Amino acid sequence: MSYTRGCNKKRSSGWMAPIGALALALALSGGCKRGELSGAEQSAPLVIEAAPADLDAEVFVDGNYVGQIRVLQEPETGPLLLAPGIHRIEIRKPGRFPVQVTATVKKDRNGPVVVRAELLEDPS
Repeated sequence: MSYTRGCNKKRSSGWMAPIGALALALALSGGCKRGELSGAEQSAPLVIEAAPADLDAEVFVDGNYVGQIRVLQEPETGPLLLAPGIHRIEIRKPGRFPVQVTATVKKDRNGPVVVRAELLEDPS
């Protein structure tokens, strides 16, 4: 099974197949899109800034798992493109407090959505 993230393709297999199917379903549902959109409607790339030790943190958009930060930063698999609208972005890593951000992508937006993932250690 193949899936796309941004405009790039990556072949998945084994346990990655369900994740690829979820990413494709999310893209087709309007949560995030790939490719060019017509007219004034523009998608915005999701850029996540994180410490090197946190690149294995998991990213969720609108409640759907989209991958680890590291994967979303690789040219072959990223960036994730967000469709116009309001999106809930959550970054999770065991033993750390999650980062939750609400981002609005406007139809005429030209720049990326940048999220600073400062994953503080959970002392409990």
